[in-house]
Amino acid sequence: MIHLLGPLLGLVLLAADEEKSSSLRYVKPAGEKYVLESEMTTTTTGDGSTLRTRTQYGNETLSVLIRFDKSGQLAQAEAVQEVKLVKKTAVLAFQAKRPTTLKRGGITDYLQTTPDTIVATDPDWTAVFQLVRRYDAKKGGKQQFNGFWFHPTQPYRPLTIHMERVGADKIMVAGKSLPLERYQVQGLDGDYLFWADATGKVCKVLPQKKGEAPVVLEGLEEATQNLK
Repeated sequence: MIHLLGPLLGLVLLAADEEKSSSLRYVKPAGEKYVLESEMTTTTTGDGSTLRTRTQYGNETLSVLIRFDKSGQLAQAEAVQEVKLVKKTAVLAFQAKRPTTLKRGGITDYLQTTPDTIVATDPDWTAVFQLVRRYDAKKGGKQQFNGFWFHPTQPYRPLTIHMERVGADKIMVAGKSLPLERYQVQGLDGDYLFWADATGKVCKVLPQKKGEAPVVLEGLEEATQNLK
């Protein structure tokens, strides 16, 4: 999985100076129950916004922090891997008129990656949430995005990501019908379908690889069961 899906409502840049935060939890099926997959918090101020995620995968915890400036451009992305209390960090930083830097383990790489890049790592879902924010709904069709996969311990690599709106569905939440847009993403570590509401809030991510479990917004486990 990639881990490749933040909720868009929190990533919309507001003009207000006051800080606004929202948090969501995503779960996945494990036998007859659902277990926590990822916690996500978006914070918006007059200076920009941040997206924080924390994903547990086996004995590994990966925490990701992404900062966006006022214009919505990527300013910095940080991934912290913790395995058995051992922490390793990778920091990707963008500066105007300077090469992008990737620092990890005391080594700095200089890259040509640009601030409009979709950043991804594993295990993590932030790439999906960034794509929802970037997709041009008025234009529609299949759209292409530059991506960059980075990790505290694994080789980095550029990505070419395609995203397309492929349909619409409805689910029932608290007795009311909730319309959802259905998207397909290719070019991450595998292909994915995912569903988002009108605010850009991702409700379900369904990996197309056989055997991989879906990830669902907590509280919508039953409502999204038939989304395939």
